[in-house]
Amino acid sequence: MPPPSNENAVQLRITGMTCGACVQRVEKALKSIDGVRDASVNLMAESGTVQLSDGAQDFKTRLLESVRSAGYDAEVLPAGRQLIAEWTDDGKLRESLRRHRQALIQALGLALPILGLEYLLPIFWPGNDPAAQLPGRLMQLILLIMLMVSPAGGPIIVGGLRALWHRTGNMDLLITVGVLSATVGGLVGSFMAEPKLIHFHAAAMILAIVCIGRYLETTVRGKATGAISALAKRAPKQADVKRDGEWQTVHVDKIQRDDEVQLVEGATVPVDGAVVDGSVEVDEQILTGESMPVFRDIGSDVQAGTTVVSGRAVIRAAGDGSQGTLNRMLALIQAAQQGRTRMQRLADQVAGVFVAVIVAISIVTFFSWGVFGDAGGWAMGTRAAIAVLVVACPCALGLATPTVTLATSGVAAQRGILPRDAAALEALGRIKTIVWDKTGTLTAGTPQVNAIHVINDAINEEVGLRLAAGAERFSAHPIGKAIVRAAQQRELEVPTPASFDSTIGRGLTAEIDGHRVVIGSPQWLRDNSVTLASHEYEDVSTGMSSIHLAIDGKHAAIIALSDALRPSAAAALERLKQIKINACMLTGDATATAHAVANELGIDSSKVEAEATPQRKIEYIDALVKQSTGVAMVGDGINDAAALTRADVGIAFATGADVAVEAADISLIGSTPHLVADAVVIARATTRLIRQNLGWAFGYNIVAIPLAATGNMPPALAAAAMMFSSIAVVLNAMRLPRLVGRRLRQME
Repeated sequence: MPPPSNENAVQLRITGMTCGACVQRVEKALKSIDGVRDASVNLMAESGTVQLSDGAQDFKTRLLESVRSAGYDAEVLPAGRQLIAEWTDDGKLRESLRRHRQALIQALGLALPILGLEYLLPIFWPGNDPAAQLPGRLMQLILLIMLMVSPAGGPIIVGGLRALWHRTGNMDLLITVGVLSATVGGLVGSFMAEPKLIHFHAAAMILAIVCIGRYLETTVRGKATGAISALAKRAPKQADVKRDGEWQTVHVDKIQRDDEVQLVEGATVPVDGAVVDGSVEVDEQILTGESMPVFRDIGSDVQAGTTVVSGRAVIRAAGDGSQGTLNRMLALIQAAQQGRTRMQRLADQVAGVFVAVIVAISIVTFFSWGVFGDAGGWAMGTRAAIAVLVVACPCALGLATPTVTLATSGVAAQRGILPRDAAALEALGRIKTIVWDKTGTLTAGTPQVNAIHVINDAINEEVGLRLAAGAERFSAHPIGKAIVRAAQQRELEVPTPASFDSTIGRGLTAEIDGHRVVIGSPQWLRDNSVTLASHEYEDVSTGMSSIHLAIDGKHAAIIALSDALRPSAAAALERLKQIKINACMLTGDATATAHAVANELGIDSSKVEAEATPQRKIEYIDALVKQSTGVAMVGDGINDAAALTRADVGIAFATGADVAVEAADISLIGSTPHLVADAVVIARATTRLIRQNLGWAFGYNIVAIPLAATGNMPPALAAAAMMFSSIAVVLNAMRLPRLVGRRLRQME
């Protein structure tokens, strides 16, 4: 499972963003640098990914300068093993919560006295006595403290003025203009003795409600990243490594390829590797979803992040401490959070011009009331203009998709589902048909030789198996490995071929002990000028795969192999059927075998394409995409890679060929078909929540802005409505785990 990023990708942490307009601003600044191929920024995760052109070097300083010149702050995130440290660092979240909590407490402590002076003192201190001006003076003093000294207002005002300085619109700018308008209007109203212009209480309430909303957003963000943080915390910091003949406890970062690492009961596996001594039972649920421990002995692979339930073993590291499965999962999750759906791109485009439009509406509102209103029109215009500035909420537009994407990352990671980006999940949510490869997906992918049917009397079973194993000696195909394994089990010598040539999905030819050996499908033998025996399919049991062997141009034997269905295959197809997704099978295996497996799984025989070459798989997928809305393909072999890229969504098991995983849009950890159904459910829930959030964000602004402009929503109520809109989309996104869990339970 290769990581999605490469040496030309730079990860950034970006702070100071408040809405989708900020995202647009930062991305524009990053993309303006020569050598930057692409840039993607995530508001909720406060991060960004920059793809540099080949050969670009020493760009980090320029990237940071560009972000800062746009009015925000940034730092380069660590790569490799240190990525885990970034995910497990709770200090930054705690510090953010502390700052927002402090701002909230001071906001309430300063806003409540202003509200008391506004609404309560006139009851106990009536009349127009000059001493009655004292409450107004106190409100002015407290509000100025709130704006200039307190963290309840100072950072917001500074952020708004900074946005104005950089000529960019964001949430802070709207709040700043609204608050300062209310403050200045109140000062003018006090000087002119015009009560209708005094809105000190509204300015205080606006700041208090903003502080409440941002504290809640930070809290929810921490919950959203909790699942991913828990995954990252599974990575141990130290391990016992054999150095100079002695066991030493070293930091995991110091582990190198081929180091011997000791595993003991209760330990977390620190690095991917193969067992070279001893045996253990390993809990792989965090990576595969399998609840039962798995036995691993000499020659078996273990993956970083899994837990040793019992036993003791020594493994040989497959890579250094930064190359484990857990690290690659976190890298994929991080990359997925940077992705964009079509809906989010639309929202960001709107957010990019939203602030300018709202400021224009506010100005028009002010002059409309002043010119066409009654005697108090200018005062009402001021009140309505402030309300328009405050009630508008680009923040909800900016958070609508990232909050859902962040929640999805955690839910999917817990189940071993790793989308390459958010757009992959959006596409998966629209699919109507899934095309399955057979070997390694619906079946276990570890076939066994059941029988050898000799056709040419010049050889016997052992000779045929020996030559076939020699031809397959260097093959990575599961069938080739099964033939070699069968020869070794019979204690036959597996010869080394003098020459070897293979064609993916068809077969291979080899020169062994002076014999020309051709092994593969019936068509492959025909292509190599071999005449098949008339009983070429005789005795090949239904449900078994068959591979044909020719020696020196004569059809010599048929090797029958069986490959057991994966335990969850039938249940996975049934679950997909419940949500009205059609199933097709596309395989290079023999027709009889493919139809037997399809029949057992309930796949319609008319939707089975057997003996398909890699080129035929591409043609089949292309034709299906043209006539069907939403096509996904599931595969794990080298011969599936091209077809995976042609489907609307390519899905690969992460235990399959690296080239297939690289070509796929979604990787599944654990090779269990039920994960495909889980992925579809998560994708549909994700798409549904994104649509709900965007519908709410657009609908809210369409309704609220006219209400504010017509004077039917005072500034204080506008502030409450604005923050409720932002919090609503965040809380709606947090419903994702419950929605997915309920739907999956219904499908069981």
